[in-house]
Amino acid sequence: MTASATIRPETHRRRALNAKLSRIAAVIGVPIDAFFADPAAMPQAGLIELIRLWDAAPTETVRAEILAGTRAVVAGAADRSR
Repeated sequence: MTASATIRPETHRRRALNAKLSRIAAVIGVPIDAFFADPAAMPQAGLIELIRLWDAAPTETVRAEILAGTRAVVAGAADRSR
């Protein structure tokens, strides 16, 4: 899907997606087009990839596993830095 296909609010689904992307973009401080740019060219590439993976999770259980795994990695890194 391209930025222009997503941003054009022609259907309810696209309007909903556009609203969701707008909220996420505002929180991380990037334009909506950033979700469709080459990730390597952006400092937020990892965050955008994490959001894509979260959104691709098929169930809430999988999302909970992603969150738990991320928390464990961060906690482990914090423990190693002490």
